[in-house]
Amino acid sequence: MGLNSIEVKKAFAESLGESMKKVIGFMGVDISVSVAEIANSISIPRPEQGDFSSSICFSLAKAAKKSPALIAHEIASAMNSGTSKKDYMKKISEENGYINLWIDEVRYSASILESILEEKAKYGTSGIGAGIKAIIEFPSVNPNKPWHIGHLRNALLGDSISRILSANSYSIEREDYIDDLGLQMAEILWGEDKLGSQEGKKYDTMLGEAYVQINKDITEKHAESDVNAILKKMEDTESEESQKIRRISEKSVRAQYETAFAYGIYHDVLIWESDVVRKRLLKNALEFMALKKITSLRTYGKYKDCTVIASNSEKTETEESDSEDNVKVLIRSNGVATYVAKDLAFHMWKLGIIDPGFEYSKFLMQPNGQEVYTSSDKGARMNFGRADIAINIIGSAQQHPQNLLKKVFEEITGESRIIHIAYGEVSVKGGTLSGRKGGWMGTAKSYTADELLSEMEKITSQIVANGKKAEDSKVLPDVPRKVALAAIKFEFLKVDPEKKVVFEWEKALDLNSNSGPYCMYTYARASRILEKAEMAQDGFDLGPGDFSRVTRGEDFKIIKHIGTMQEIIEKACREYKPSIIAGYAMELSLMFSNFYESMPVLGGGESKNLRVAIVMAAKQALFNMLGLINIETAERM
Repeated sequence: MGLNSIEVKKAFAESLGESMKKVIGFMGVDISVSVAEIANSISIPRPEQGDFSSSICFSLAKAAKKSPALIAHEIASAMNSGTSKKDYMKKISEENGYINLWIDEVRYSASILESILEEKAKYGTSGIGAGIKAIIEFPSVNPNKPWHIGHLRNALLGDSISRILSANSYSIEREDYIDDLGLQMAEILWGEDKLGSQEGKKYDTMLGEAYVQINKDITEKHAESDVNAILKKMEDTESEESQKIRRISEKSVRAQYETAFAYGIYHDVLIWESDVVRKRLLKNALEFMALKKITSLRTYGKYKDCTVIASNSEKTETEESDSEDNVKVLIRSNGVATYVAKDLAFHMWKLGIIDPGFEYSKFLMQPNGQEVYTSSDKGARMNFGRADIAINIIGSAQQHPQNLLKKVFEEITGESRIIHIAYGEVSVKGGTLSGRKGGWMGTAKSYTADELLSEMEKITSQIVANGKKAEDSKVLPDVPRKVALAAIKFEFLKVDPEKKVVFEWEKALDLNSNSGPYCMYTYARASRILEKAEMAQDGFDLGPGDFSRVTRGEDFKIIKHIGTMQEIIEKACREYKPSIIAGYAMELSLMFSNFYESMPVLGGGESKNLRVAIVMAAKQALFNMLGLINIETAERM
């Protein structure tokens, strides 16, 4: 890869550092500032102030007892007259304490355009995660209902974060955890006579609707003790009850995966609660921790007869040390495991600390041509698990238990390897998405991911049909679905994960306020321009004379934006925020519109080749970035 914003910032920081040492030395002040600190002070200012700007002089001012403006003036003068300035650094200026860099637009444009047209889909990718395996767990929906829009947000986040990490060279394992032994499944078994085929309904939808009625019946008949008896039997994974609920659960999960596939979401492996129990994962984990003296059986105080992990701050056997901050209970005095104990054991498997010997078999073939595997009571050993980090996409309501899990794990291993992506809940206007009470069922329309896609596709199909002209006969029949998916995905992913989302049908189906289709339209518009220009990307050459025609107008503005792609993808990776990618794609689309309107491409005269290259680059950049949030493009719309 040639020059980009990362490389320029690094070089700018190094040049600043060299000149700073000289200037500060002349001032008789001893200040040590690292290149990394300088790089963190660099941002992109308004165009009239330069291409890159550093605020480092404000950090130096207090120690040097000089004004930031004076220090900036001296450093800028030293850079302009010295040898530290690179040949593509056109000018260094200072303004109000800031040091501004103006880069050579011809050299920079040539580097960016040549790189993206050569690297294509690889442009913007990074190696910051090379050699690191990450397990990403999502959406882990209970197998007693269809995905509702809350589950969909979880799945879209998990899918996009997987793509972003993969683009940064992480090795990714997409994992789905299926709880087929929970209370909700025991309730399904209690009311299995309510289950039916319900012709024309997906199995997960039928199961979800039946579950709502079953739950009402249990409450009315005070049948909780009967349900608990079934739950106890299910813990024996060889029992008839356990086998039956596994069959029901597998059928439901297959139906849920029809939804996943409709949204282009795929996994590598499913891990079932029944297999975790069958392989005695918790017992193995407790034995391991006891052997390593990580846990102990408390013989005194508040937690007497409990198996606990005590923090390093616990020094003496006194009741004063029995605070929740000091003691982490894994097994209560009655022998019941806590949530943290089960989750801790599971993460010890994920991160390769213990190996329960899971076997795996093929579950189903996915539309992307890859098998998704499932833990099983028979099959082969495979290389799942053994990750360097475990990333959990779990609602912010689970922040406390997730923090506790991370804290306990750090005490065991001495390092943090568990990452919780906490996302805000999705609620509906005037209600919740409760599975037990059937909030997801709605009234006129359900709040399922299936219903959302169906309703959105009706609208996009009508729009495409109404706007289709004779010359647009090349518009493919899958375009309405692509536009519908783009609208849904962008709407969920443009919001920072931690923020709550209130879902309203009217807003969700309003394409005028949605940016996903606009980004798709921009891509299609670029395709039409290139089609009319009759220039293929392969074999298209630009010479020095073409690059010399770049201006500091909308053409250079969009080139600079494309030059930040790697920096943006790395930022989205470090912060686990697909919203950063969505924001970039929208900004690029708006810039392209401004460029196209102010700088005609086909009528560009001697600048035509350069402008065609910018269209090619913008099209490729949009393709790459939209792919990270799993939005497919279309050549015509």
